[in-house]
Amino acid sequence: MGYSTVFEIGFRSFPWQLLLNPVLFILIGVLLFRFGKGKEIYQATGLIVATLAAVFVLVLAISLVPNFIEIRRSYKSGNSAVVEGMVENFRTAPELGAAKESFSVRGVDFSYNALDPTTCFHNAPFRKGPIRSGIAVRIFYQDGCIQRVDIRQ
Repeated sequence: MGYSTVFEIGFRSFPWQLLLNPVLFILIGVLLFRFGKGKEIYQATGLIVATLAAVFVLVLAISLVPNFIEIRRSYKSGNSAVVEGMVENFRTAPELGAAKESFSVRGVDFSYNALDPTTCFHNAPFRKGPIRSGIAVRIFYQDGCIQRVDIRQ
């Protein structure tokens, strides 16, 4: 029986939305600055909004990109641990409260916040992800980061 890959760390798993959300504020700030002629308060507000949003994008990029590169390089170079077996003890996130889910495969425990914008697997979409109790999986992981999930067909 073969496996089908349902998640693999890569450019699609990078949290682009988190990084690109402030771009809207940069655009708003630039528009305020550009079209606020004659109204110095609009131009000043636009400049401040665009500058703060640009700093926020820069800080996010500095924190997210190196981490992503390190995790992906580790996976691509074959330094990941691999566990294969049935999903056991799957605990889905409660309806209200923290979106933390957990499960184990052959005694190896995994947990994650299903709503976290992370490069690692986090069972998205919330409550409709591929991990369920009793399915056969092969998981590549390192330091708590699930880098690839294969499900037996």
